[in-house]
Amino acid sequence: MFGHPEKFNGNVNESAWMSATLTCKPSALVNKVKELSVNDPYSGKTATGGIVTFTDSNWVMSFTCNRQPHFPNQPEDTLVLWVYSLLMDKDGNYSKKPMPKCTGNEILAELCHHLGIIDELDSVVDNTIVRSTYMPYITSQFMARAQGDRPEIVPQGCTNLGLVGQFVETRNDVVFTVESSVRTARVAVYSLLNIKKQVPDIDPSQYDIRHLLRAANTLNDGKGFIGEGLLRKLLKDTYYEHILPPTHLDSKEETKRNDSVFSEYWESIKSIWHK
Repeated sequence: MFGHPEKFNGNVNESAWMSATLTCKPSALVNKVKELSVNDPYSGKTATGGIVTFTDSNWVMSFTCNRQPHFPNQPEDTLVLWVYSLLMDKDGNYSKKPMPKCTGNEILAELCHHLGIIDELDSVVDNTIVRSTYMPYITSQFMARAQGDRPEIVPQGCTNLGLVGQFVETRNDVVFTVESSVRTARVAVYSLLNIKKQVPDIDPSQYDIRHLLRAANTLNDGKGFIGEGLLRKLLKDTYYEHILPPTHLDSKEETKRNDSVFSEYWESIKSIWHK
């Protein structure tokens, strides 16, 4: 009735994750953040503008400086940064150890290495407090599962019990969001109290050709997708041209290369049509 919880709490190696919070007084680290940020981190505006990822990091390490102050009564000269890694089980470039085996200062050293300020590490350590957190089940919502592993929001036969949150069966939604938790609660309330209201539908963007083409472009590192040049040529100056992602340099070159191919195909199509 209540699914199979062992599917979600039975493999820590696949569901664990680690991050660190850095409380920073003025140092070379703060100066580097100022250099890389869109706005001055002390201005109260968005600083890094999102996650900054070191693509050459063995850990695929990232950090972000969100709008400051991050906490009430935070000292004016203090910044709070957040650091995490995608592949924390790999040896770091500088620490030569997996992230979970590193101390807070070793994680800080790895960050300074990628920022190019490792020569000033001692000063940065003296002015930075690092708090790391290992979370063994943080991504357990995404573990491999089958139908029935997650219980229904209102299990069959129940008249006064509703299950809500990230580990229940939900339709056309994505777990790990506040929205999905609220949605499951609404479904439970409407069902148990027999309220004749419809929970708002989720936008089915997975079926929208515009989203699919943009996703294909993103999966190819923004270099376009196979056949994009031919598609642009075919749809040029038509009502459907707007469905394509914004033009980039690579796709323009691909369009030029495929002009002759398109012309050849088009002549073949016309010859078949005339027959």
